[in-house]
Amino acid sequence: MNPFAISILLILAMSTFVWFVYQKVMLLSSLGKEDRLDNVKARISTMLTIAFAQKRLIGRKKERPSGIMHAFIFWGFLVLGIRTITLGGEGFQMGFHLPFLGQDSIIGYLYLALKDVMEGIVLCMILFAAYRRAVTKPKRLTNSFEAWFVLVMIGTLMATDLLYDGARFNLIQIYESQDIHWFNNPAFGPEYLWTPIASLFAWLMSGLSETGNVIVGVISYWLHMITVLTFLCFLPMGKHAHVITAIPNVFLSSVGYPHTPAKKLDLEDEAAWEDESLGVNHIHQFTWKQGLDLITCTECGRCMEVCPTYVTNKPLNLKSFNTSLKHELFDNMDNIIKRAALEKKLQQTEDEAEQEQIKEQMQALLSTKQLVGDVIAEDTLWACTTCRACEQVCPVGIEHVPRIIELRQGQTLMAESYPKELNVAYKGLDRNSNPWGIGYDKRADWAKGLGITTMAENPDVDYLLWVGCAGSFDDRGQKVARATAKILQAAGISFSILGTEEKCTGDFARRAGNEMLFQSMAEENVEILNGYKITKIIATCPHCLNTLGNEYPQFNGNYELIHHSQFISQLIEEGKIKVKKSVEGKITYHDPCYLGRYNKIFDEPRNIIGSIAKEGLTEMPRNREESFCCGAGGARMWMEETIGERINVNRVQEAVDMKADKVVVACPFCLTMVDDGIKTLEQEEKMETIDLAELVWQTLEKHEA
Repeated sequence: MNPFAISILLILAMSTFVWFVYQKVMLLSSLGKEDRLDNVKARISTMLTIAFAQKRLIGRKKERPSGIMHAFIFWGFLVLGIRTITLGGEGFQMGFHLPFLGQDSIIGYLYLALKDVMEGIVLCMILFAAYRRAVTKPKRLTNSFEAWFVLVMIGTLMATDLLYDGARFNLIQIYESQDIHWFNNPAFGPEYLWTPIASLFAWLMSGLSETGNVIVGVISYWLHMITVLTFLCFLPMGKHAHVITAIPNVFLSSVGYPHTPAKKLDLEDEAAWEDESLGVNHIHQFTWKQGLDLITCTECGRCMEVCPTYVTNKPLNLKSFNTSLKHELFDNMDNIIKRAALEKKLQQTEDEAEQEQIKEQMQALLSTKQLVGDVIAEDTLWACTTCRACEQVCPVGIEHVPRIIELRQGQTLMAESYPKELNVAYKGLDRNSNPWGIGYDKRADWAKGLGITTMAENPDVDYLLWVGCAGSFDDRGQKVARATAKILQAAGISFSILGTEEKCTGDFARRAGNEMLFQSMAEENVEILNGYKITKIIATCPHCLNTLGNEYPQFNGNYELIHHSQFISQLIEEGKIKVKKSVEGKITYHDPCYLGRYNKIFDEPRNIIGSIAKEGLTEMPRNREESFCCGAGGARMWMEETIGERINVNRVQEAVDMKADKVVVACPFCLTMVDDGIKTLEQEEKMETIDLAELVWQTLEKHEA
């Protein structure tokens, strides 16, 4: 080959690539700080399963064909990477190979075989991808020039490498027939015996002359190298930057805790109030990880396809949401980098006059656009139910919900702009510590006649039963609380309640961005819980479970939380309560988002149903990790749903179509929403909604109702 030409190509391509990557690195380093290097072992495990094994692409039944297609293209790229280095080396020295991959190594031959087969598979996957874009046209895909350009480049890489090998095989045979040995005799037989796809290409070109094969080989080589280097330069500029950033982004995603908890804001920071940095109001206020999320977005649309708001024709389209923010990020890239440099300079100077001058310069570099209103519509922001279905399916580990909550925090705290219908629930929290606004002195009325003690009366117990606002004030929720308490009593469990000392955990206030109200609720609750030295809490509400167990540690509230479905399942398994397999009819179960996707509790509710339902459990099509939201999360319980189809109706229709007799739930919000959906569809005579605790209580030995 030509060492001079390949050197020029490599220098130009690598310089361009490094420049574009450097710009992105500078941009990300100019955004907010965030620690993402803890728990390295878990991060490596996540990276191997999601990034390399492509679990989220292959795991979903509905998307499995396209998932397999994308996975093989990805794996093909990894395998071809070694080959690309080899071909680059051949530009300088004919027969170049990496250590252990020469013709005297079995590893080299095994690699050749793997590479050959993978290239053939990738070519087939490219054809499948082109068919989907040209013929079936899934709604979630955008048919852009970039998408087709990348498909053509990938196909070209595979085809040119196979053509190069095919021409080379033909030339080897031609030269050997002339008693000219191009290479030394290979140790493990001719290469073509190990490479069936390249051998097929060689056979297709077998009619060419020596000159013809040389021409094909040379053109294929240079076209391959030009394509791969063009692709390298192109990657950092568009959505296919995920080829570079996906693996790091997955490694840096949340680990341990099933999702990233909402960020605790420092409400005592006067400077934060002055420069509007509580929550997110401007693009530069995102953290580097949130910026990396935007850059990594593949625009595949899997998020919007499972989003309950998009499915029911609400204004939130997460793909467009991400794209709009990404464009705003790139549009302000230079100013963000300059602003970060000025901020660093501001921290280093003590001269007040210079500080004021720097602040003015920083203000001048601030984006003139408010993220909510100018970039993202208000209706779009407040449509989210925070169900995390989007994060569950994202193949590159993007965390949408924390970003949405931070934007809501900015709107609520800085702009004082939020849906006014939330005011009623806010007033209820502020005055009576519950969103219903019912007098706090009635919080323990549900327990009258049950002989349940409060912590003030009997603090020496094994468990605190956290009843929650729904269990305390909602008529339907009170029945669940009573059933749960009776089961615990029947099992001889030592427990008390807080009674009038219990307050709302503040979950909905935090999801709505009212961090000030949430923190006041959390601090009051933690003071009471820690005062009683409580360590173990049974919760009937997944939202309470999640907030107490996963977010109260931010306020020095560290407790062992267990959901009532987990506890009841354990009681049955240990024989502490006896249940009968007596429930008739077709029983299905709705996975609450905050129980399943948020806290990975899937099996225990199913174990309970399996022990009491005569026909066992019949799953809804969308179940477990892929369960469809009821529509009440993310403070949506307290907002009207006026746009599109109602989310709870969409979910209940699934149960109607399968002719279920009972829809079992394990969350008071889901109980309300599913029940309302049944009424909307006029199915009250055919179907009922019931909580797991109620169902279990019905199957115990004789008891008083």
